[in-house]
Amino acid sequence: MTDLEEFDNSKDIETRKVQKLGSSSLFITLPKKWINKWNIKPGDKILIEISDDGSLKLLAEKIKLLSNRKTIKIDIDAIKQPIPSMVLCLYSLGYDEIVFESKKQIVQKEIEDLVSTTKQMVGAEVTEASENRVKLECLLDAEKVGLESLLRRILNIISKKVDGIISYLSGEQPKDSELTQQEDLRRVYLMLLRHVIGSKYEVSSNLNKNFLVVMNAVILLNISRLIDRIDSTIKTTKLNEDTPILKEILQKINDLLDEVIMSILFPSMKRVSNGLNLINQINSLLQAFNDKSSIVYTSVVDIISNLQLALENSSCTLFLEDMPWIERNFNVVK
Repeated sequence: MTDLEEFDNSKDIETRKVQKLGSSSLFITLPKKWINKWNIKPGDKILIEISDDGSLKLLAEKIKLLSNRKTIKIDIDAIKQPIPSMVLCLYSLGYDEIVFESKKQIVQKEIEDLVSTTKQMVGAEVTEASENRVKLECLLDAEKVGLESLLRRILNIISKKVDGIISYLSGEQPKDSELTQQEDLRRVYLMLLRHVIGSKYEVSSNLNKNFLVVMNAVILLNISRLIDRIDSTIKTTKLNEDTPILKEILQKINDLLDEVIMSILFPSMKRVSNGLNLINQINSLLQAFNDKSSIVYTSVVDIISNLQLALENSSCTLFLEDMPWIERNFNVVK
């Protein structure tokens, strides 16, 4: 028996001829046996996983979702931790059904705290609460939200904070409350973690990029806190001659935030270069800052340091793409 015959016997293999549709599109038909087995209907979504070895894996989305519904049951008596402290981690890890059980009566305050915590988690709700058992279900399919839209949302929230400080320095009143912005940022961040870490059908080729995305999301949270520190400081102290410089710096920080986010979503040498130029411009403006011992100055320095690190992370995605100037897997002749 040949190797090919052994291979044919190991799996149910069919041959499909590639056909042409229109002027440029190519297509193949789906095997009838597979369609009938999984009850595939017109309009159903098919997931396509692309492997480095040239193979394609087709998977019906509805079957993948059902088979990958992640559930977990926690024995509260054994783990001995407050329920709210655990549920955020389990949400981020992608669990769809989380059950907490105890032989003792669950403290009502913990249930109330859990309900309050779920407000930070989009798509999560407590569906069962009794003396010895609490069940939380996550109805959000984070993969459908889209990584791009989540990162853009984080960018918009932080940019609004910066705009609010600029408005205040210009004598205007900011529109959005700081508390609302911070709550929104927390919710979007948790959604992003659930999308990346808890993904049920993430292909391996995206893992490196997603790792960089999470790193940058953490950095953006730190930047948000630094921006809040600047905001609270300028409302209690006067900057006087440093006000025009700070306004210009903040405007450039917003531009830099955009380059950081967009360069990780759509890798581009031009965006990375623009980001580096903005960092140099901001550093030059900082040299003209009069009160270099102030909280505002040190906070801006920390923001730029964080943004530089985030830009470096984003620039790494250039080498995950098939750029014309990158040659991979070449043989070195000694």
